[in-house]
Amino acid sequence: MAWSRLGTQFCLELAFGVLVTLAFVARAPLGTFFFRLMGVTALVPLLVAIALPLGAHASGWSDPRWFGAGLSAALFFVYSAPVRARTRELALVVAALACAASLAIEVREAAGVQGGIAWATASLSALATGLVGGSVGLAMVFGHWYLTVPTLEVAWLVKLNRLTMLWMGLSLVALVATFAVFADSMKQRDIDLLGMWPLFHVGTRVALGIALPLLFGWMTSQSLAYKNTRSATGILYASTVLVLIGTAVSVFLQDIYGVPL
Repeated sequence: MAWSRLGTQFCLELAFGVLVTLAFVARAPLGTFFFRLMGVTALVPLLVAIALPLGAHASGWSDPRWFGAGLSAALFFVYSAPVRARTRELALVVAALACAASLAIEVREAAGVQGGIAWATASLSALATGLVGGSVGLAMVFGHWYLTVPTLEVAWLVKLNRLTMLWMGLSLVALVATFAVFADSMKQRDIDLLGMWPLFHVGTRVALGIALPLLFGWMTSQSLAYKNTRSATGILYASTVLVLIGTAVSVFLQDIYGVPL
């Protein structure tokens, strides 16, 4: 798979995760600047996702996958503006769905994705990976916001942390489902999933992208039980680094095995 395609998918995954997670805190009293700041962390990957294939001459402006990414980028001027919480929430939901559509279309181009079930499974895997990457990073920034808004209820960060752990569980389920669905096609390409290197690759993906972040999520919950948002934010910072590496490894493995892992 071309580097521009893999880079595009990576950017769409991160943008999707940020947009979905922002929708869950759209009603929190965070101030416009927070949504503008986090909106930019979704906008930049979206713009890069559009620019990469164009720069590599891998697609043109008429490519339908850019409609979703373009709509998500355009809605930045709604959900980052000083609007009502309900309006912001609706804009984020629409932007996340549009981004998900572009990501699903992008995943369809993967070498090993053939057929409806395979496409659905691969899309779920890519979306779940994006949810983990985007949500943990946003939770980490959210933790810093207690320095800006000291009266902010700890319950919001507790909710976000639980959400990140839920996405990690979903990502693990999607990973298992991907191996089950694509087992035969990998065997046909002489890929031994029980071989030394496949086990090492997948083990690294699971350890860095799911297992350790899950452990850190539990540690964060313990800190938040004592309303210690500073320690929780520090743990989330370490977790953010791990999940970003895990997301990058996921895209790298797709280049090797032909499916989003």
